[in-house]
Amino acid sequence: MKVSLVGLGNAGQNIHLPALDGLDGVQVVGGFDVVESSRAAAAQRFSIPVFDNFDTMLEQAKPELIIIGTPPDSHADYCLRSVAAGANVICEKPFASSLAEADMIIQAAEKAGRRIALNHEFREMEIFRALLGQVGRPEVGDLSFVQVWQLMDLPPWKEPGWRGQMLQRTLYEAGVHLVDYVMALFGEKPTAVTAVTSTCGVRESESDAVALVTLEFPGGRLANIIQNRLCRGETQYFEVRAEGTNASLRASFGGRARVTAGLHRSTKPHFRIDYGISGIAWREVGNHRTFLARNPKDPTTTATRDLFRSTIEAFDKGTKPPASAQDGRDILQVIAACYHSADIGQRVEINEETSRKLADVKMGAVPAS
Repeated sequence: MKVSLVGLGNAGQNIHLPALDGLDGVQVVGGFDVVESSRAAAAQRFSIPVFDNFDTMLEQAKPELIIIGTPPDSHADYCLRSVAAGANVICEKPFASSLAEADMIIQAAEKAGRRIALNHEFREMEIFRALLGQVGRPEVGDLSFVQVWQLMDLPPWKEPGWRGQMLQRTLYEAGVHLVDYVMALFGEKPTAVTAVTSTCGVRESESDAVALVTLEFPGGRLANIIQNRLCRGETQYFEVRAEGTNASLRASFGGRARVTAGLHRSTKPHFRIDYGISGIAWREVGNHRTFLARNPKDPTTTATRDLFRSTIEAFDKGTKPPASAQDGRDILQVIAACYHSADIGQRVEINEETSRKLADVKMGAVPAS
């Protein structure tokens, strides 16, 4: 499989290329970036051909698969040009800047007979995959309520590069992981959303540092997403609690090594050792915990490698990849509805009528009044 990369920045050099390096049957035939220093660093570190022109790379390298790791406002252009050149695509998330762009990409790929997939690598991390594998098992039962949260001291306006230039970015950029995983746990899209976003008085601008979202799923099931980018306390990058009918599922992304003993929120004494260098997952009933999984030392690269492997196999066999273009489009649909709900101060149903209304709204920017 001849593979080329679009974007040789942080993701390209620290995630994509190391992930590809561990895959059998894959040959990296080219990398493209508009920044000369990024091209030079990638060529030196990974010994790959680099190009300063995308069309030249297509012509000379002739890739069968293109991995797109550039800022999201360029995804549509590179996806369209890639499928037109006869290549399949794995695109970074968020998929596109709007629902209209996502639909255009999907239609172009179908017309060209090519496949598009997304790199939603969090699904493939050991701890999050362990929770997905527990849903529906007799000891857990069906899910009724899910909570996911992210707490960190990094408001949007302090982010470097393109992320810091997006006025509304909390759910669209980092939050895309949370929205995607909630939908993966329930196995479907929500039917409605209610959302509030705010800078909480810290900054007078049309931006968001805190997002509170409620997702409604069929059967009265609910999910709650909290993103707090103004947290001065302990960073919690990705925490999950999923409530089944018979047990709770928990996952904590980020290192922890903790020994506890006593009566912590319980009437039964306990002694517990938690250890996960990059994250840990467990099942619990009351104060009794059952260990499920730990992340490896470099979970993002490992999960990306697993996702690349599974996606390439799906492309070869004509089966559904772990995260399809339609999955990426569904996530954009939900996030667009969240920001619309926050803008109008009302509950918003997830349906195609709403999608048509929001199709051209550029996410990551302030919506038109």
